[in-house]
Amino acid sequence: MKRSKLPFLFGIILGIGFFILVLVIIFSFPNTKESALPTAVLNITPYLPTSTVSSAYQTETAVSTEQTTAIPGVFATNMRVRVSNTGGDGLKIHKEPAIESDTLTIASENSLWIIVEGPTINQSRIWWKIQSQDNGTTGWAVQDYLTAEY
Repeated sequence: MKRSKLPFLFGIILGIGFFILVLVIIFSFPNTKESALPTAVLNITPYLPTSTVSSAYQTETAVSTEQTTAIPGVFATNMRVRVSNTGGDGLKIHKEPAIESDTLTIASENSLWIIVEGPTINQSRIWWKIQSQDNGTTGWAVQDYLTAEY
């Protein structure tokens, strides 16, 4: 009696089909391990001095011995900044926040300014609109040459 090979071939084809189906199911699901990583967010709040209430009946005065230092790279409007790191060349103050903009003046090294607007990012630089404490000149400067003053 001769046996038919048809059921044997049918079983092999069915087994291969099942194997392919399992592979498709395994690889069709997205990799959730990479997308589940948390994203860090840094929120920086600039230092703002608090107001002091004065009283006529106050007999003691609290004196703070803590020295406040500027946090590098943290700026905000109404903050005093000093021109620095120019190598004595000074900082060009521009009419607009762009390198090719007209130069209004050149701020000398260590001169004090007040931030009145910004920041604006242009040409891969961070720009702040600053105003001179000496003569009121107002223009745009690159943040790289400013240091916060407290």
